[in-house]
Amino acid sequence: MTRYLVLAFLLVTCLASLTGNVEASTLFGRVIEVNDGDVITVFNLNRPVRIKLLAVDAPEAGQAFGDVAKKHLTDLVYDRSVLVEYQGISADGSLVGRVMLDKTDIGAQMIRDGAAWFDASNFHRLNTADREVYHQSEQAARRERRGLWQAENPIAPWEFVRAQTLRRIPAASRNEILPAAKAREDRPTPELTSFMLLATRMGGSSAASRSDAGASGRVPWEESARKNWHVYKPTGENFTALMPEDGRHAILEVPHEGETYELHVYAARDGWAIYALMWITGPTNGETDKDVADQMVRKFLEGFGEGYKQKTQQAFTCELEGETRSAINGYSRSEFELASCTIPAKVRVYTRVTRGNRQMYVGAVFYVEEDDNISRFIQSFTVSTSKPKSRTPKR
Repeated sequence: MTRYLVLAFLLVTCLASLTGNVEASTLFGRVIEVNDGDVITVFNLNRPVRIKLLAVDAPEAGQAFGDVAKKHLTDLVYDRSVLVEYQGISADGSLVGRVMLDKTDIGAQMIRDGAAWFDASNFHRLNTADREVYHQSEQAARRERRGLWQAENPIAPWEFVRAQTLRRIPAASRNEILPAAKAREDRPTPELTSFMLLATRMGGSSAASRSDAGASGRVPWEESARKNWHVYKPTGENFTALMPEDGRHAILEVPHEGETYELHVYAARDGWAIYALMWITGPTNGETDKDVADQMVRKFLEGFGEGYKQKTQQAFTCELEGETRSAINGYSRSEFELASCTIPAKVRVYTRVTRGNRQMYVGAVFYVEEDDNISRFIQSFTVSTSKPKSRTPKR
């Protein structure tokens, strides 16, 4: 659990993109490498960022048409400036998103040209209109026998990967085989990790200024309208909290040792404050509740700090302080009063091990000025004694 929690909770720094004015986080840059038929590297913020085309699966390296697919993608985007609308992270750490060249959706174009398959396992990340475009693009390529569809019975990339994996594993253990991630070529890892890039999305489209905004006088988000509040309780979960209305809920996939777990983030803004709830259930390696809570909060602050620096060009400082611990309804509760941070914050964490899994609920608020809603939110965030639904990781 420790290793994947580090990854999982860096993702919570995307909470501002959930509450900003855009529907998806975006970046713009020049394509400096085409890694394979559905992965490119974009130069953004003076650093390389690896992008996996959303809902697109091209033939693998070593598979029929694999080289052709890579060349076709190269012809389309190499050394061109593209816009990436990203909203998640793949198993190899790449950002997952739609790549736009002018007004052309490169993923749909690859599918339409018969250079890739529509990956229906990712269709939930597309809106209804784009989903239909991708589906119809593949159907048209099939009818016209474009590209890979010239073969009589082309093998889907996921089936190719599975067959290759089965050949490598002794027959006795094949019942436990998981689909293998794409092999990555031996090259330097991009300096700007996908997790840190998500951190840069704090606060929406532009930075705002306030003379009383923390130590630096600058806040990387704009003031929002005051909201009505309501009781928020996700189906099947053990917690409730008072939250501003009109929040946004995202589900981020967190890979860990061949399995994928879902990190849920619900975030909303009210005035100068950002409120977020996060929850995840996953494996445990016997770590203590205290260690898990402390590590999660530290990594959360690191990610927030990176995003703050990118938006304001100033350092974000924060240390764990004001910590109290207690037990409630079978959970360990940790609470942090982070008053000396560049932008003050309050965080409450509930965690327990149940049915062999680590369960975590997190509530956090960053605020410019104290008001009654800050404490109201933290105090309302509580857990019940009911048993959670069993969780099965995606395979």
